[in-house]
Amino acid sequence: MKNNSNVKKSIILSGLVGTGGLFIAKLIGIVYAIPFSSILGNEAYMSIYGQAYNIYSYVLMVFTAGFPFAIATLVARYSVLKDAKSILSVKKIALLFLSITGFLGMMLLMLLAGKIAPVMVEENIDVMTNTIRLLAIAVFLVPILSAYRGLYQGLKEMEEYAFSQAFEQVFRVGFLLIGSCIVVYALGLDRKYALYISVLSTSVAAIAGIAQIYRFDQKKKGEVEQVAAEQKSDGVDRKTLFKEFFTLSIPYLFTSILGYSQQIYNAILLPIGLRLHDYASKTITTIISATTYVGVKITAIPMILAPGFTAAIIPHITEALTKKDYKLIRKDIIDCVNIILYIGIPVCFCIFLYSKPINYTLFYNEDLNMAAYVLAWLSLEAFLGTLAPVVTNMMMALELRKNYLKRLVFSTVMKGITIIPLIALFGFAGSVISSVIWDGYLIVFNLREIKKVYKVKFKKAFWVLSRVLICVVMMGLVSMFLNWIGIGGVDCGRITSFIYMCINGLVSVATFVGLSIVLHLPNVVFHVDVKELINKLLRKA
Repeated sequence: MKNNSNVKKSIILSGLVGTGGLFIAKLIGIVYAIPFSSILGNEAYMSIYGQAYNIYSYVLMVFTAGFPFAIATLVARYSVLKDAKSILSVKKIALLFLSITGFLGMMLLMLLAGKIAPVMVEENIDVMTNTIRLLAIAVFLVPILSAYRGLYQGLKEMEEYAFSQAFEQVFRVGFLLIGSCIVVYALGLDRKYALYISVLSTSVAAIAGIAQIYRFDQKKKGEVEQVAAEQKSDGVDRKTLFKEFFTLSIPYLFTSILGYSQQIYNAILLPIGLRLHDYASKTITTIISATTYVGVKITAIPMILAPGFTAAIIPHITEALTKKDYKLIRKDIIDCVNIILYIGIPVCFCIFLYSKPINYTLFYNEDLNMAAYVLAWLSLEAFLGTLAPVVTNMMMALELRKNYLKRLVFSTVMKGITIIPLIALFGFAGSVISSVIWDGYLIVFNLREIKKVYKVKFKKAFWVLSRVLICVVMMGLVSMFLNWIGIGGVDCGRITSFIYMCINGLVSVATFVGLSIVLHLPNVVFHVDVKELINKLLRKA
């Protein structure tokens, strides 16, 4: 119940801590993907892995996503009201409810696996079916873990929230790589068993994650229980709490079903559109693999900003609303948008710049040019996928759900209607164009409503955007110059090209950071005078 740490007080620090944990988790995910793609050694299996995870992620979102945010909102609210008894009741309700919904989700996915697999692939249908069913086990386990994370998100324990994410990923990757190597290289089994081990690792890691956060919970719950024991007033009765919990969850749940529809579109509508564009069967396999495997891994780097800051937005804005501190609300909104612009844009631009070297040096692929083309386009979708969830959770936390949900329904339906014709017309690029149109619509109109209702002035955000774009242009010019003199490209062996890519990337990013300091961007975004900080460090040295 204590709320005196710097991380708990600042939405910037809370968001960065949450992002830090997710960054470690995603970085591990990228690192393991390099040897794992060689272990699978088959684009068809890589495609199955990515497509199956799209279906799993979507089902998990449907049966989970709304509830942890509702837990965090309620816990943050009753923490401000110093009602520890209600917080303990919310915890019990959440664990029970998410256990039930997770079980239902698992059973549904197991039953549907045999029906949706033939729609997703033309060959290896049995492999796809088994992969989905193995992933279904995690649909039961992960919601339980999410309930604990929602609790500590609401209490602003962002350090534990971040550590839990990283711990789960380390355990998953360790089990995945060791198990895959054993079945392929030690036992000499077909590589499809490495695929099965990889998806089973999600459930194993969830069990480990539950054990870790349960141990943390045993240490921390004493603080809340002590406050509850000293609390003179009664807590809110469980029936009222459950009603409140369910009422808050429905908009989040609805948002999850529609907001993450891109995963279903990529799994089902994307292949249909690609066939209509008359791509060869092998090219379609390459595109799907590049989208659902390589694309997901790489675009996850900038997109970790979204869950990191959405995790921070819920408790901070809920607390500010409860206290009716509208000045703080406006400050938190601008801080979140500015950080997404300052970090998200250059990272996504790097994906665009290095799409070919990334595919060449890090991943197994049979058509380098097509894989690079896909990743370059996905860099644009990555930025939208970074900003849109942050704006979405602002709308939800600011209690502007009604109009947001109307826009979400419209944009999701329109994306579903237009994605196949756009792909048939423009090829894979049509998929991204549909996202730009309809996600862009959602972002712009939601920000307009936030501006109108809460009198938020985005002048500072436009100032940040204009200067970030100047820095990005200079970063691109430096990268092009380095490529021109031979430091970059894919003309050498993989190891040499990787080293050149790293040098090119470091110099280009250093250019961005240096110019941004000259333009005072960190001062505005992080409220830190970098030049003064550097001078202090130099004086101490």
